[in-house]
Amino acid sequence: MKKIILVILLLLAAYPNFAQLIRGPYLQAATSTGIVIRWRTDVPANSRVRYGSSGGSLTMSKDDNTLVTEHEIKLTGLTPATRYYYSIGSISVVYQGNDDNYFQTTPLAGTIAKYRFGVLGDCGTNSIIQDQVRDQLTAYVGNNYINALLLLGDNAYSFGTDAEYQSNFFNHYKDGFLKKYPIYPSPGNHDYDNDNLARQNDHNIPYYDNFTMPSQGEAGGVASKTESFYSYDYGNVHFLSLDSYGREDQSTRLYDTLGKQVQWIKADLAANQNKGWVVAYWHHPPYSLGSRNGETDPEMTQIRENFIRILERLGVDLIICGHSHVYERTKLMKGFYQKSENFNASAFNVSQSSGKYDGSENSCPYIKNPASQKGTVYVVAGSSGHLGYPSPGFPHQAMYYSNYEHGGAMLLEVEGNRLDAKWINDDGQIRDQFTMVKDVNKARSLTVDIGKSVNLEASFTGSYIWNTGATSKSLTVSPTTDTNYEVKDGQNCIQDVFQVKVNTPLPVKLDSFQSAVDAGNMVRLNWATSMEYNFSYFSIERSVNARDFAEIGRVNGGPNSAQNKQYEFKDTKSPELNTSETYYYRLKMVDQGGKIEYSRILSVKLAELILAGESPIDQVDIEVIPNPSSVDNIQIRLIGRAQAMTKLTITSASGKVILSRSVKLTHNLTPFVPTQLPAGVYFVKVIIEGRTINRKFVIY
Repeated sequence: MKKIILVILLLLAAYPNFAQLIRGPYLQAATSTGIVIRWRTDVPANSRVRYGSSGGSLTMSKDDNTLVTEHEIKLTGLTPATRYYYSIGSISVVYQGNDDNYFQTTPLAGTIAKYRFGVLGDCGTNSIIQDQVRDQLTAYVGNNYINALLLLGDNAYSFGTDAEYQSNFFNHYKDGFLKKYPIYPSPGNHDYDNDNLARQNDHNIPYYDNFTMPSQGEAGGVASKTESFYSYDYGNVHFLSLDSYGREDQSTRLYDTLGKQVQWIKADLAANQNKGWVVAYWHHPPYSLGSRNGETDPEMTQIRENFIRILERLGVDLIICGHSHVYERTKLMKGFYQKSENFNASAFNVSQSSGKYDGSENSCPYIKNPASQKGTVYVVAGSSGHLGYPSPGFPHQAMYYSNYEHGGAMLLEVEGNRLDAKWINDDGQIRDQFTMVKDVNKARSLTVDIGKSVNLEASFTGSYIWNTGATSKSLTVSPTTDTNYEVKDGQNCIQDVFQVKVNTPLPVKLDSFQSAVDAGNMVRLNWATSMEYNFSYFSIERSVNARDFAEIGRVNGGPNSAQNKQYEFKDTKSPELNTSETYYYRLKMVDQGGKIEYSRILSVKLAELILAGESPIDQVDIEVIPNPSSVDNIQIRLIGRAQAMTKLTITSASGKVILSRSVKLTHNLTPFVPTQLPAGVYFVKVIIEGRTINRKFVIY
């Protein structure tokens, strides 16, 4: 009979089809493009994970042909912030896989959405309280997804053995939590073989065999290159999981500020200043008078005195610890590193509010200014598995709320610049909660053109009361005058003010602007408007180079009108202008306050006029030399004829007549300009027996 049993056992070992699932699956080291799925079988087997977009469509797979009992498959190439369903097994047999087996990849770092993080402290006790806390957290979350589970240490009592991990941790959380929510653990003293100094030095404990940490920076943050401590990103939240009990290089601990861990912490926090929220967690709290006494415990004392000031200085918003089997929570505080009896609320609390944000008296949220990052909330949440009696002096003077009678777990909910923390008890009650917000109470100045709209959005998440009566987070407005808009939260704790200045452009709408030239070289300008408001006049301007314009007339506008109006202007000087040039016209529109706006520029080419009944003399021309020249040197002569009586006209570039007289021109050079003529551009027009000849000249 013994031989038959031995043969069967050998067959089971040889054929992975017969392996049985005894642990898992559980999720580790989630990133935006990958995740690690682990499980254990009773005998060695190969590994396969099938995964896809639904439980009935597991179209992708990852295999490992190595025969092992500890199975670890890393999926890569996934899409960020996406839910995947999966099954685990050998290459030929599925051990587990249905609609309850799923995970979500993390979003890209910095992505704003609503996230939930469960926090379990000292949970691995194999107790009724452990199951009650688990069930109440599950009930509170309902169908919502817990994006990550944070473990505060002492995950398996009493010695952190592998058998204790199986009975006290994996067996309790395997169905509701571990196969859906990725775990990010930290170790406690019980994980280190219940204070075994040798294990603190060599880290040879099942904790490191049972968990896979993102220690290479693959989940965000600076690579720690050790599974003892690490950091990771989830959306706009940056987490640090620290080791407060193991010794680094067999010498330093967390409270040794020159040690390897603290040097990494400084580098990691310096590199992650742009994150919306920073949360750090580990096992030994800096403050507690619960079942662990922070006034006498050497690890807790040195962490308080030597270490936490570094985190405060580098902007950590929330610190969560276990070890003491109670619940204790401070207000937003800064700079207190002494014993409980020395705590002074007015000196060390950055905010005197309870932070509960529930409408009760003095319960506004903790408001942090990102420029200074002042203040940290400290939480002791070591009652997820069992309770302990408080120490003398309980409650700690720095704590706003303390409770040793109920077990519980924390739930962090983060949405943009708002963080809510709830302590969910073993009876389903929420006995403490607090809210932190950042970058709110904004005063903003905006400018909008009249007739246009602008969208205003509150800086906070919650309920909204606008001074217009609106109750939405954002409001679209189209003011006609400068207006202040205000939005408050429902508890009257936060208020944003928007000063909207209305930019009133020129109150005339020009629909058309055209030019025409008649047979006598009269330039006519026509334009039309469809709206005039507080409008004064049109200034008509002319130029020969499209840059230097001079006013040649005005046309009054108004009164206020929203009707179509037609305008016309005749340039009575245009028939006298030189026909060899192109002329440019524009409208300068002036409102009653003196504000100016210009129309587009029109170009006009005049025709060369020949008097009726007279024949042109094609051979006759004129020459102005030297050109350009000084006023006392420039001269004119006739070409093609010895002499002729002419009518000579000199005009400025803007069309002003400088001189007009009859002149006898010959083939000899003759001065022709007034001696006082200033420097500039001019035109000379000569009419000889009905033929008009134009020339441009420059005086310098």
